[in-house]
Parts: sequence; structure tokens; C-alpha cells
Amino acid sequence: MTAAPTGTRTHPPRVTAARDLAAAAVLVAVLAVLPWTEWGNLRLLFTTLIWTTCSIAWNLVGGYAGQVSFGFAVFYGIGAYTAAVLITEAHVNPYLAFAGAALAAAAASLLVGIPTFRLRGPYFAIATIGINEAVRVVMNNMEAVGAASGYRVNEMVGGQRAPFVMAEHYLSMVVIFAVALLVSILVARSRFGLALTAIRDDEDAAADIGINAFQHKLAAHALAAALVGAAGGAYARYAAFIDPGGVFNFNNSVSILLMPVIGGLATVWGPIIGGAVYGIVQEELVARFSQIHLGLYGTLLILAILFEPGGVVGLMRRVWRALAGRRLQGGPVPARGVKA
Repeated sequence: MTAAPTGTRTHPPRVTAARDLAAAAVLVAVLAVLPWTEWGNLRLLFTTLIWTTCSIAWNLVGGYAGQVSFGFAVFYGIGAYTAAVLITEAHVNPYLAFAGAALAAAAASLLVGIPTFRLRGPYFAIATIGINEAVRVVMNNMEAVGAASGYRVNEMVGGQRAPFVMAEHYLSMVVIFAVALLVSILVARSRFGLALTAIRDDEDAAADIGINAFQHKLAAHALAAALVGAAGGAYARYAAFIDPGGVFNFNNSVSILLMPVIGGLATVWGPIIGGAVYGIVQEELVARFSQIHLGLYGTLLILAILFEPGGVVGLMRRVWRALAGRRLQGGPVPARGVKA
């Protein structure tokens, strides 16, 4: 009979999922009560939650399924424009508009994914870059929504323009973030998530054991796009003005990709760490280095891949294992009065 390794503790998937759900509940509760505290920088938190939600979403496709997409600004922009039109023209409740934005982005993801997921590796990445730029050009010429001049969001309540309440915008983003986090936890601990990981590791081998790679990638893509679309909708309502050069900007696609790489791919908490770091640091980078901030992001991405591919979460795990190994090597501590 072989003894279990003494230096390793494993947890059943249900235990790990319960632990993640408990941590997520605490995090969301803390975020939800912040408007009633003295810590009042809700604008920074709002934008950080948008980035973090997009980071979580990209991780479903890029982290678990291994499909490196440079086109997520497409879904962010489609979500933003869908919510803007629903709120302004149809006078739809903002939360229903966010749901409509999610559905529109998910539908767009199918149009993007059906042709591109037949490609692999760099060919897929290059295709998403082309689609991102093509959609931006189309929107720049779409007069129905203002073309390159942009579109003004006009939310009406009782026949009057709705007042701007930062706390309400912030809490709506907390709800979207909470949904994204819940989806991430459920995917990570599900058979669907395991299938995506198998596709990432070896797509041909996954097909040999009965996993339909195309359908799984398409489903993950639609799920991720829906989350990004909802975040885009929340941004459109908050900003009250959107334009193709802003929401469909290729820089957004690069930023969305960068965050989970920094935090840790194919993990629940890595994209959150990456999104939080990016959301806070980005304010300073854009303010101080407005012309070269994308180059700084690229440099950061290269350094992360070269020196710590596992991101911040991977680094934390390595440190934890090193500390645990030292404790085990030290052996049991002798009782007082007993010679070792």
C-alpha cells in the first residue's frame, strides 16, 4: 500500500467550489457596501470592475480553452451600442438593456466564432485582429448610430432626463461582476471546464475521447461575449456618450487579454487580480504616458510570459509551496524537555 505524499493536500472539486463561492460572496458583499462608507472613489472602482469582468470573460476562452483572441473589443462595443440604443430609443429599463446587450454580443460571437474557430494558433489570433478592425470601420460609417461622431445616450425617467447617481451605476456593475465571477467558478469546477482544458492541452486528443472542440469553443466564446457585452452596456449608460474609436478600439482588446495573463490564466482569481491591478494602474499610465501606454502594456505582457507564465497566482503558489516545503523539511518540533 502506497502512502499519500505528506507535502500535498488536495481538495475535492465540491470543497474547492464551495470555498471559492464563499470567498466570492464575501468579496461581492464588501464591494456592495462601499457606497455607504467613507471610501468614496466609486468612479475608479466602477471602471476597475468593468475591466475585471472583461478579464474574467476572456479567461474562459483564452485561459481554459487556449484560444488567444484579440477581438473582444468587438463584443464590448456591440454591448455598449445595443444598450445605448435600447435605453435612448426604446426607453428600456437599464437592466433589461444590459441583458439585451449580453444577448447581442453573444449572437455576434457566433458570427465571429463559426468561421474563426476552424482556424488554430496564430491564424485564429490574426483573424480576430482583422475582425476587430473591420467592425470598427463599419461602425465608423454607420450613420444610424452617429457613425464616427458617436452616439449620445439619453436615459429618460418619467418624461425627464434621469439624474446621474454614481452609486447606482457602481452597484449595477457590482451585479454584473458578481454574475461573471459566479460563471467563472462554475465553469472552473465543471465537466465543461475540464473539456475546455483538454482542448487547450491537445485538441486532437480531446476529439479522440469524444469532446466536440468546435462546439465547446463556440459555447465558451458566447458565454464570454455575453459578459463583456453586459459590461459594455453598463459603460455606455455611465459615460452617456460612446463612439467607435473608443469602444471598438484595438487597445481595449489588448488590455482585456493582458489582465488575465498578469493575474494567472485558467484560474478563478487570477483574472480578478489582473483586472484590479490594471484598473488602478491604468489610470496613472494613461495620465502620465498617454502616447506610449500601449507599448508599456506590451512590455509588461512580454515580461510576464518570460519570467512568470503563471501570473501573480502562479507566483503566489510557488511561494506557498516553497514555504510549505521548508516546514516539512524541518521535521516535527520536539516537545519541551525532550532532546531531538
